[in-house]
Amino acid sequence: MNILINASNLKVGGGLQVANTIIGGLNKFAQHNFVVVVSNKVQLPPWSMLDFPFIQIVEYNKNGSILNAFLGRDSFLDKLVEKHHIERVFTIFGPSYWRPKVKHICGFAYPHYIYKDSPFWNIISWKQKVRFLIVLPLIKYAFQHTVDYFVTENKDVTEGVKKIFKTNNVFTVTNFYNSVFDDPNLWDRSIKLPVFDGITLLTIASNYPHKNLAIIKDVCKCLKIRYPSFKFRFVLTIDKSAFPEINKCTEVLVLGKVDISQCPFLYEQSDIMFLPTLLECFSASYPEAMRMGKPIMTSSIGFAKGLCGKAAIYFDALNAKEIADKIYRLSMDSTLKERLIIEEIKQLAEYDNNIQRLEKYMQIIESI
Repeated sequence: MNILINASNLKVGGGLQVANTIIGGLNKFAQHNFVVVVSNKVQLPPWSMLDFPFIQIVEYNKNGSILNAFLGRDSFLDKLVEKHHIERVFTIFGPSYWRPKVKHICGFAYPHYIYKDSPFWNIISWKQKVRFLIVLPLIKYAFQHTVDYFVTENKDVTEGVKKIFKTNNVFTVTNFYNSVFDDPNLWDRSIKLPVFDGITLLTIASNYPHKNLAIIKDVCKCLKIRYPSFKFRFVLTIDKSAFPEINKCTEVLVLGKVDISQCPFLYEQSDIMFLPTLLECFSASYPEAMRMGKPIMTSSIGFAKGLCGKAAIYFDALNAKEIADKIYRLSMDSTLKERLIIEEIKQLAEYDNNIQRLEKYMQIIESI
């Protein structure tokens, strides 16, 4: 089968990691011919396409617009479909703002449509609310008029997509940690955290509003007041200029953007994975922390509980006092840490690993 893998619309975020992992595994499916369209932000696997004549890489930066949302046309991509006799298109994450002339399978990762009860909607500004009121209907329209089959990373999201788009053409394939975590030889150990005799809480995330990183400033205040002798620090991978208020906190170490190969060593140097997010379909931070044997502290919201089960400490993501108390409790309770790590091993087995994930994608593409 001739398959086009579309990652031309991916510019930032976790979708880039997923694209890297998927593209990196295509060499195991020689029964198909692949045309892989990537933006200039997608990190390609170490192997060369010259080694695998059934894989062709094409660079193209697809930009969404209001006009594209309504028309769904793209002459460059249409010509690729025609030239290579493409039979199926798989867009890793939409919206693609493109309606292929063949069956189109598309990843869905917009929790904004699924979790209307999230506290996220209470903390954003009125300008952001107005923007969402304008943008979300356009994105929904783009999905409805360009996609034949949806793929989500969370069963809870799958049920939501079925309701929103009134379709049963929805599959669930979970995300996983990047394969670099399984090979210490590939780890980049260039970021060495300063020596510290307290507790290190690691958050690997960009500074999006739904990540709720602003709560860290208040958590620091609560910890210092309630537990003055407790030594702690938060380590963030946000851009240093993106959040000046956080930079002023002496208990926060801001690293700037890091590469995926640098992440395993950061986990190794940390004690707890901390994620106060308010809105997700999936977060790779969960399986990453499980793989590295680090206790998870995260928001008490449906998507997190569905992904972590008993393998996490949950908190009200807007309650700094509760978060501070639970950080202190976990830090002081070695038995609790050990129990969480045991549960993490069980929970990790519930995910589709990198091989299973790609096999499931191929089964979906082949079965349609």
